[in-house]
Amino acid sequence: MKDIKKLLSLAFVVCLVVGFSGCLEQPKVEVVGQKIQKVSADKTKIEIQVLVENPNSIGVTIDKISFDIYALVGGDMIYLGHGEQRNIKITSGNNTFTLPVIISNKKLVEVALKSKSTKIPVEVKGNISVDLFITKVNIPIDVKQEIDVSAIAKEEVEKQLNKLNNLNNINVSQIQSIAQ
Repeated sequence: MKDIKKLLSLAFVVCLVVGFSGCLEQPKVEVVGQKIQKVSADKTKIEIQVLVENPNSIGVTIDKISFDIYALVGGDMIYLGHGEQRNIKITSGNNTFTLPVIISNKKLVEVALKSKSTKIPVEVKGNISVDLFITKVNIPIDVKQEIDVSAIAKEEVEKQLNKLNNLNNINVSQIQSIAQ
């Protein structure tokens, strides 16, 4: 997950540096947390929390952040997932927003098996649309990074084990009540 933080931090820094290029001080962008929201058989939804510390007296509105994540394996780009958020207001001071990302579990497993590793090189490609009051600026995102997906796999295994434990407890209770 640290690698995902680095990757997204770099993308947001590029966005905000361009967006605030006329300002006195550069905003600080940091991914401060992530949480696996939902894991299904097909997809994993991750919420990335981003903190923007804007030391300037003016702010901007990020109309839309949209990006796709691709694994780079054996010269191929394999689509893994998508992230998108709209209408993010960055004011003076500290600002926090959540960026939802949805990843295909099937593709993630396919890539991990193909690369024989949970450390996967990825490329994030997308666009950030920033409202600068007078005009809108589109900033392309194109970042390459290696990420470790073992935390996603670990989280899913723990959830499945908890479900099994809950089922076992229910079955034991039901059997005991029937026996009485």
